[in-house]
Amino acid sequence: MFVRRQTVKGNTYVSLVENRWDAVRRKHYQVKIASLGKHDDPAAVERAHRIASSLTAFCHRNGMSTLEGGRITIDPSSETFCGISLDWGIREVTVHGLTRLGIMKTVEELHRRYTANLSLPSLLSATTAMIAHRLTNRTDASERATHAWYTDEVFVPGKIPLTPMDFYRSLDFLVDHKDAIEQAYFEGNRDLFSQRLDLVLFDTTSVYYWGKQDVPSDAADLLQYGFSKDGKGNLKQLIVGVLMTSSGVPIAHEVFPGNTADVRSFAAIIKTVKTKYKLEKVVLVADRGMVSEENLLVLEEMNLGYIVGVRMRTLPHDMQQTLMAELEPKDMDKVNDHLFTRQYYAANFSQAQIKAWFLDKILKGKRKNPLPTMDIKTIEAHVRNRRFFVFLNPLVEKATKGKREFFKEVIKRKISTTPTKEWIVKNGYKKYVQFADGLHPTLDEERLAGEELFDGKWVLVTNEQEVSPVEAGRHYQTLQRIERGFRDLKSLITIQPIFHYTEKRIKAHIFVCFLALVVKWYICRAINSTPMEDGRRFLEAMENLKAIEVDRAIPLYVRTELTQPVVSAFKKLGMKMPEKIIIDGREKTVPLTKHAGGRPKSDTSAQTTLLDAV
Repeated sequence: MFVRRQTVKGNTYVSLVENRWDAVRRKHYQVKIASLGKHDDPAAVERAHRIASSLTAFCHRNGMSTLEGGRITIDPSSETFCGISLDWGIREVTVHGLTRLGIMKTVEELHRRYTANLSLPSLLSATTAMIAHRLTNRTDASERATHAWYTDEVFVPGKIPLTPMDFYRSLDFLVDHKDAIEQAYFEGNRDLFSQRLDLVLFDTTSVYYWGKQDVPSDAADLLQYGFSKDGKGNLKQLIVGVLMTSSGVPIAHEVFPGNTADVRSFAAIIKTVKTKYKLEKVVLVADRGMVSEENLLVLEEMNLGYIVGVRMRTLPHDMQQTLMAELEPKDMDKVNDHLFTRQYYAANFSQAQIKAWFLDKILKGKRKNPLPTMDIKTIEAHVRNRRFFVFLNPLVEKATKGKREFFKEVIKRKISTTPTKEWIVKNGYKKYVQFADGLHPTLDEERLAGEELFDGKWVLVTNEQEVSPVEAGRHYQTLQRIERGFRDLKSLITIQPIFHYTEKRIKAHIFVCFLALVVKWYICRAINSTPMEDGRRFLEAMENLKAIEVDRAIPLYVRTELTQPVVSAFKKLGMKMPEKIIIDGREKTVPLTKHAGGRPKSDTSAQTTLLDAV
């Protein structure tokens, strides 16, 4: 069906015509469906608009797509029709997050006192692009890659052209004002934090560096060789520490030299943060990798509270039996339906136990760092002030026992089929195998049975007397959010590779990644704090929300489809639903006006109507 214009005796008439197929004569013929009148007759124009509006309403009611009030004026087979799709959604949600958290406003206020050659529009555009780029699944987080992405693949109405230098200058601005931005973010969003921010979760990760490795490092340099959690020991690295509240809210981050391994350095940073944010008290919650007697004594010497995990298998055997043997849920305090706990006071241990389990180990053990300047009585007083919490999950306990029986059968098969020489080298099953005759491997039944003691259990130690076992367990489990935050920081929020030559730019690069982590946390929390997966799926959907270039010459851009979960997420975030047509450069028709007692009149001299498309 189409609109036909036909000129008869100098007058142009418009009609609605339909193509039909004659099966007998085997050819098409045309049937006039309706006559709309003369082309320049206002009544005919109004009649055409009524038909178009009615069809548009019908499409909306039946879920059909339509460019309301318009038409496509180019051939759909043309290469310029819907030529490209550009990233649009991920930048829009980034701008919303930065605005709601007050970070955008803070940057604008700080720029007023900034004298460098960087305009405010360029700063805001570059900062938004860098943070949005970290939220995508792209593997290259360098600023040059971000500049190329912004220039060629991002849709921004009225986009400001940026150079790579604009991105580098924006990095310099951000790192110069890091403390002010973090402080303003913290103060402006206290309603997102707990009323008393007295519990801080802290963990670190290593980030390797792809730049030059052959340049010697001074002791004060940020880039150093050290233990790499990524298995990249041949590359220089730095350490990134992130602090979060007990509910998983990112507060701040710090960057340390890559060879930092002393807990005293971390504790000093925590004390700095305590002063910076006017915190009454800070309790450090850390994973098992931070636990050693010298580390705990350092924290106690600096008067810092802690809740840390314990490596159960490194405890003395009789201490393991005291804490974990013969635990039954009916004799323990209930945390929830599947978790039970029991606490032990170190003050109730005997003098012999204190000496054997702690003091001898502290005084005679091997250590990388010197012990704090404490006498033996002070050390014993700190030890007796500790409490141990043992947690039991019966479901995990049962599942672990089943896996171990399967594991035993696997080892037995391997012993019968694996050459002896392969047990000499690194082998994941080696610790459960013994060589009774010095030559042939056999299953170490005793050691494997000893693993039953640890099934479904985990142990915490704290020097805080006001924290209940239930609270301690909840806080420690929140560390999973930190671990996820670090996975975000290193993968989902892409932080690598780092190529910058100066430490200032390296710190700025990581600061941008931290801001991306803050934005991502806010989005996930606003959509559904438990679980956070809804927010993650929303960000993936935003990355797939594109701006389609229908016609560059007009210009005309439309967005891709919004699913119902995305629409719901927009409402939870308080974001305005984007229109289907993002940019519409088509000429608009002049609305008809009716005059009392007369025919509808309009100025047709400058009017483009639906009929003009025919």
